[in-house]
Amino acid sequence: MDRVRLDLELGRHEEVVGELTALVGEHSLRERLHEYLMLALYRSGRQAEALEVCRRVRTTLVDELGIEPGERLQQLERSILNRDPALDFKAAGVGSAVGKPAKATEHHHVVPRRLPASIGDFTGRDGQLAEIRWALSDDAESTVARYGTRIVAISGKGGVGKSTLAIRVAHELRELYPDGHLYGDLEAPNGEDRTGGVLARFLRALGVDGSAIPEDLEEQADMYRSRLAGKRVLVVLDGAADEDQIRPLLPAESSCAVLVTSRARLSGLPGAHHVQVDVFDVELSLEMLGKIVGRDRVNAEQEAAVELANFCGGLPLAMRIAGARLASRPHWRLDILVTRLRGTAHRLDELRYRGLELRSSIGLTYRALPAMAQRLFRLFALITTQDFPEWTATALLDINPYDAAEVLESLVEAQLLDTVRYPGEQLRFRFHDLIRVYATERLFADESEASRQSTVQRLLGGWLAYAEQAHRKEYGGDYTILHGLAPRWHPGGDVVEINDPMAWLEVERRSLVFAVHLAAESGLDETCWDLALTSVTLFEVKGYFDDWRETAELALAATERAGNRRGQAATLYSLGTMRMHQTRLAEAEQCFESALTLFGEDGDEHGRALVLRNAATVDRLRNRVGAMIEKYSEALAGMRAVGDQVGEAHVLQSLAKVWIDEGDVDRARELLESALAVCQRVKYMRGEAQVLNRFAELYIDTNQVEQAHQSLNKVLLIVRNIGDRIGEAYALYRLGVVRQRTGRLDNAETTMQHALLLSRRVGERLVEGQALYSLGEIALAKGLESAGAEYVVEARGVFDELGATVWYAKALILLSDVYQGRGELDRARRDVDEAIGLLNTVDSMEAARLRVRLETARSVLSSSGRGGEQHC
Repeated sequence: MDRVRLDLELGRHEEVVGELTALVGEHSLRERLHEYLMLALYRSGRQAEALEVCRRVRTTLVDELGIEPGERLQQLERSILNRDPALDFKAAGVGSAVGKPAKATEHHHVVPRRLPASIGDFTGRDGQLAEIRWALSDDAESTVARYGTRIVAISGKGGVGKSTLAIRVAHELRELYPDGHLYGDLEAPNGEDRTGGVLARFLRALGVDGSAIPEDLEEQADMYRSRLAGKRVLVVLDGAADEDQIRPLLPAESSCAVLVTSRARLSGLPGAHHVQVDVFDVELSLEMLGKIVGRDRVNAEQEAAVELANFCGGLPLAMRIAGARLASRPHWRLDILVTRLRGTAHRLDELRYRGLELRSSIGLTYRALPAMAQRLFRLFALITTQDFPEWTATALLDINPYDAAEVLESLVEAQLLDTVRYPGEQLRFRFHDLIRVYATERLFADESEASRQSTVQRLLGGWLAYAEQAHRKEYGGDYTILHGLAPRWHPGGDVVEINDPMAWLEVERRSLVFAVHLAAESGLDETCWDLALTSVTLFEVKGYFDDWRETAELALAATERAGNRRGQAATLYSLGTMRMHQTRLAEAEQCFESALTLFGEDGDEHGRALVLRNAATVDRLRNRVGAMIEKYSEALAGMRAVGDQVGEAHVLQSLAKVWIDEGDVDRARELLESALAVCQRVKYMRGEAQVLNRFAELYIDTNQVEQAHQSLNKVLLIVRNIGDRIGEAYALYRLGVVRQRTGRLDNAETTMQHALLLSRRVGERLVEGQALYSLGEIALAKGLESAGAEYVVEARGVFDELGATVWYAKALILLSDVYQGRGELDRARRDVDEAIGLLNTVDSMEAARLRVRLETARSVLSSSGRGGEQHC
């Protein structure tokens, strides 16, 4: 304490500020230390910072002891506020009569030590520390122009620890720059330019008397550069807004170095070495938390600590605030703070503590933005999906795409938005979680409800327009789809061309689900059901049944609330189709019946045709041949009446399946050729693959194995190119059958295993059962009776769940052969009898053929049984 007092009496105000800052941090209740720090700051030309010290100590004393600061400190505060001449430095000592020190001349040598204290719990950043040390060391001379000043520009979002890193590395480099270290805080909450003030302080620190400092900024910069001539000084410029703010503060000497921190990447600084500071990962966040609250507390509540780190999003400032709150409350469990942070609306309120505040850090960046960028920032809070594409900025602002892109880039440069590029995808944008919270606050504070609603309509109109275009591109037109009257929105009047529709839909999958949620929440029922139904273009092909169910149920609830009958019918049709794919046939039938009623009452012929097409498929799975043919015929007439060519092709190839099963090969081939011609005409690749797959089935049934193999190779090429995983599962199954027919059992087994794995992944249960059945056949053919029986038993269980009567009977027949081979004739007879009973309920040629085979088998088994009894 005495030594600090003596330093102040000797006029070493600049030199002791860093030390006093560290001391008041350790001894926060000692008022005398705060008085010394305030006096040192004031005499260094830092009046505002001196008053801030007083504000902090008052808060600490009130919070900790419930008392106000003493009269001495309060008087000092008033004197600083009034710029009392009595506070000026006097050579006789602190508080003595006014007297001026000897004026510093241009030749007076002063070694400034202006660096703030480095924190003791500094965490991580080893790579950046090493990189900056190298860039500012003599080892980097070969990469720096001979007469150039070394500059390192550190950038990153607010709260990420740029200042902490800069101060830490500056302390590590103190010995390398023996002529002094200057520190200037350029960050101004009110947007003022602090360059002039910082430059004046630098001159005073370099020994220039205040009265000798010129008023003109350019003259100050000249004097500053002259003062640094021939010296090795490290200059730290913290919180720079842009390059113009920095240029007057750059030394001219190549022996000097500059460390700059900024939220924006200062790419306009010639020769600067750029270092990007990113957020911590969970491991570093926990390491930092352990240093603040103690490793034992973190280890005792590891799950809560990880959740806390995730809530803080890797921002060191957020972790420091959370850690400080926990350290001041040793009786708190970590999960108490975690619970408080779960409430998104108040998360920023929880992340503030004694002068540390995340909201103000983000707000500082926000307030520095132009008005248009501020508006885009807060409107982006409407999008709660993980990330979003560039065109959304145009929709939110409703301006031309070029201008919107420029505003968007300003948010990226300000580190308020992050960019992300997934492999093979276009650039996308996203919020840091805590920045999103601030954006949401500003959204509801500064945007009216009418503004929010109109913006949401444009945004959803954009997603609907793009999704509609993707479906049209995939199907060759507006085929097999129903659309509502919701308004579309197009950027600049034209929708950007989508070249790969399935790739676009895949990228936007999370956004489409979000959009359906937003439409439902906003009461936009027409947009909601249209988006949900159009998104099935992706969900069906890729097997995203969870997304399909979620969006369809949201749309159904929204349309029911609004009394939107057509929307209800379309959504019930979608739900029924999903349940049909999942072979939940009873539920599918209920949905289709309700949809048919609504479409029929409204006279919607296209809707009826789409429902009848899929309802007929359910009849096929339930072996109701007559009802199936009747529905397919009515659906075909409806598709042709409304001009749905792809829907027509679907029905034609489904009817072809009927005639394949009935043994009418010529009729089946004619229907398939018509379906293939339609798909090729409209360039519907998935439909072409489906028809070729059906051709392969026809070839297999007629023992044209080579033709079947060729068709399936074409199918696999198409479905893998468009990402149709369900189509791939069917193609692999049939390819396995072809290889099994040609006696290539090992290849067939491998292919069937792939088909089984993929069918389970996409939830295609029928293919799963068929693949299991074929694997059983292959194992039995290889003499692996036990393994073969296990496969067939598993297949039987799948067919039983699906209600696939014919396939269930086939499994019973195969098992009866196994039991007969084992000599278990009673079990074999029971399976044959059960199979015959099931097939008697099915009216089809295939069932009839199987019944004939089974009657023969039953006769043989009965004969074997009587022979056995006589022998006994």
